[in-house]
Amino acid sequence: MNRFGRCAMVIGGALLVSGIVMQAPTFAASFETMGKPTFLYMDTRNVNLNAEGERVSFILQRDGVLRMCSRDGQHDYLSFTGYYGGNDGIGYSINKIEMKNPNKTFFVINANQGAHAKNAGFWIVGKYKGQWTCFVSLDTLANAGYTVGEWHQLKVVTDTTGYGTSNAVYITSQHEYMPPGAIYGYQRKFAVDFRAALNWDNQAQWFSITRLQ
Repeated sequence: MNRFGRCAMVIGGALLVSGIVMQAPTFAASFETMGKPTFLYMDTRNVNLNAEGERVSFILQRDGVLRMCSRDGQHDYLSFTGYYGGNDGIGYSINKIEMKNPNKTFFVINANQGAHAKNAGFWIVGKYKGQWTCFVSLDTLANAGYTVGEWHQLKVVTDTTGYGTSNAVYITSQHEYMPPGAIYGYQRKFAVDFRAALNWDNQAQWFSITRLQ
């Protein structure tokens, strides 16, 4: 299933779709608390970040496709587009995750679309065998029980207590609903419908996902 919108890695002009759930992991890594993400939309069209000894750029193109490339623009690494099709009104938040033992860096790309910020795509990317690779996508979460095709908002944290470091990346999904008797938008409520922990498997050099809810 070679869908450009789910995670497209540019290798010699070809597109590689990733979304693997590893089994029997061996854990050792810990993750620093994440900082504030950068949101690319409207007037903010690019952000420059450093990771894995490289300077990379994320550029939101006019067609709504997000491009990850080298800072000088000479190398295309990955590209991202809305999971469900059209890119009208799509925006991307980008955040960096720092991992220790071993030392690695990942980027979380979380897309939303529309006035109610429906999730429109999700990726965690980093280096695998020297190449920028998509480790986690909506397809990965779907394999763990996340319901693609429905209205969700996704949130990512690396520390559930707010202190120190954690050995997992936590993903929470919520949906909005109108309680009985509500008629105005400000009366809407939110309910968590999916939670998962991502642990780094040192042996496999990949993430293992465990559903918590």
